[in-house]
Amino acid sequence: MWNAALVHRRLAEIERQDPEHRRFGASRHHYRLGRKLSERKVAKLEKQIGIQLPDTFRVFLTEVGNGGAGPSYGMYTIEEALRLDAKEHVYPDFYTAPFPHTEDWTPPLEEQPEDYEESRWITGSLVLAEFGCGAFHRLVVNGPVAGEVWFDDQGSDGGVVRERNFYEWYMAWLDKPDKGFFPSQASGGGAPAPG
Repeated sequence: MWNAALVHRRLAEIERQDPEHRRFGASRHHYRLGRKLSERKVAKLEKQIGIQLPDTFRVFLTEVGNGGAGPSYGMYTIEEALRLDAKEHVYPDFYTAPFPHTEDWTPPLEEQPEDYEESRWITGSLVLAEFGCGAFHRLVVNGPVAGEVWFDDQGSDGGVVRERNFYEWYMAWLDKPDKGFFPSQASGGGAPAPG
């Protein structure tokens, strides 16, 4: 599934093309990934949150790296992601409740429910990366679309929309870091590229 040597080689190539880290997000992640996690550490985190992580993400953590270089401002480490979610989304069984969407959810402003910005609309997902302007990329960890990355733009009334599966999401950025990967490329609309 993942070729860790290829990923690290490609990151080194990208950094050589951008030594001053001027691409969007590069000044934060410097084209570096965090240290890989042991199987034991991942199993402990899974026990803590009550679910098994999707295989593509789990293998990324144990064979490629934990957080760092990636789309938008780069990926959070899983520990950072869990802390952010715990701070922002106080919802019982946040990860064990299934993700509530299988199709893009973009209700018009006048049709948004009163609880539009509440955590129940993104349960069963883990924050992956900050896009900017209050929007985030989230990995679905529970439910029928587990393993997919969805764009959470509730803060700007953009709803929650499907991007790609985690492998495709990461590799699309690695292939074209100048373009990045934004939800508008997957769903035909959505947010413009930041920066």
